[in-house]
Amino acid sequence: MRCTGILMAALVMTLVACRSNETHRTRLTQTEMETYGKAIAGQYEGSYVILWANSSMPWHETEDGRKVRENVRETVEDVSITVTDNTLRSIAFHKFPIRMLSHIVEGDEALQKALAEVPDMDLTARYGWALHTDEVSPIWGMYDMMTPLTLTYGGQEHTLILKFKNDVTQILDKAKLEGSMCFRQVRTLQLSFDELHVDGELVLKDDSWEANGGDLLVVFRMKQ
Repeated sequence: MRCTGILMAALVMTLVACRSNETHRTRLTQTEMETYGKAIAGQYEGSYVILWANSSMPWHETEDGRKVRENVRETVEDVSITVTDNTLRSIAFHKFPIRMLSHIVEGDEALQKALAEVPDMDLTARYGWALHTDEVSPIWGMYDMMTPLTLTYGGQEHTLILKFKNDVTQILDKAKLEGSMCFRQVRTLQLSFDELHVDGELVLKDDSWEANGGDLLVVFRMKQ
């Protein structure tokens, strides 16, 4: 389930629970969100671990009998993310390696070459809060990220929309949300490629590791 869906489901459950049991706390208060937002705000150092595969990769069978493609693993050191407080509710991934998309684009050599030459850039996503069923622990989640990009190739200018998703929400330890730079309790954040649109047309979509298409996963590892 996508992060967006998880948070939306939490909101729906909140509305239902409020009608059925007024004594059951189902969401964070505004004060809590502001307090936690200040606690996690800051710039955090780390590295990107990048996994990618395309249709040229051979298949192999896992220990549990599943067939998956081989993948390439690359690491980019000395990068960082910036988490803003609850006013903006955003998280920026600095020096994000957009060029890695060139490895999974197939059938359009001009687009593939243009993507390979894109410099690393900052990508920003929104985040949101929910409340765990224990009525105490805050849940932090990042929404799907849509990024516009203009590239010139094939003799003309093209408008690209890159979509990445985050499938993992984080249950934060309330006791650690004191002071500052408390987001270090989140050890990893992952962004997986979802869709690529060119001039309004869907040209590439994540087909999962077990299907026929390519896949790209970028994991930010927090420096502790």
